[in-house]
Amino acid sequence: MNKTIATVILLTLTVSLLAGCGSQPAASTVYTDGTYFAVSDANDHGYATAEVTVKADKITEVKLNEITELAVAKDYATYPYPVSAEANAALPAKFVEANSAEIDIYTGATHSSESYMQAVARALEKAKTTKEGTAMFDGVFQGKSEADSHGYATALVTIAGDKITEVVLKEVTEAGVFKDYATYPYPVSAQANAELPAKFVEANSAEIDNYTGATSSSEAYKAAVADALTLATK
Repeated sequence: MNKTIATVILLTLTVSLLAGCGSQPAASTVYTDGTYFAVSDANDHGYATAEVTVKADKITEVKLNEITELAVAKDYATYPYPVSAEANAALPAKFVEANSAEIDIYTGATHSSESYMQAVARALEKAKTTKEGTAMFDGVFQGKSEADSHGYATALVTIAGDKITEVVLKEVTEAGVFKDYATYPYPVSAQANAELPAKFVEANSAEIDNYTGATSSSEAYKAAVADALTLATK
């Protein structure tokens, strides 16, 4: 083989190798950079929230909180169980260190730990570059209406397969306690509270007709259900 042919073959192989290197796909990312907010399932004691910041597929910051059954943020300075405040302060760093929603339970705060993990997992699900499945998370979500001089409404909305399957409605008075319909002097309020949940399930929406004679309560309930559906959205 003469030198000219050998040189041509060598150059061809070099160009092919360089072209092959240049065509390698970039490493795919799991998450889109940003900050994502999500909540855990709610129950009669409230729920947890997580604000998770991701960058280059790494959790860089986590902020945690808990919301009470009255749909207000827990005040750890006055909360009677110090371990809850300890868990709230200690766990964000654990999520960052693990770069995962799966961490060890904080001793003495099992429920809070599990709720935080669920909220972080949902925040990471929202952050995924590729989304599949339903538009909403399955679970129970607590929504709240805006407060006025008479109080506000709350709604516990159960979601399964993007469908509303159950709604529990409550009203909180201006004094910050749940309204007792058994002693409330306006029976129509109790009637609306009892009948409207089925209307939301039937409509699979926060948009339903107002209950005659209970317009204010109806509007507050609709706002609370809409807030719950927003929290359930991926």
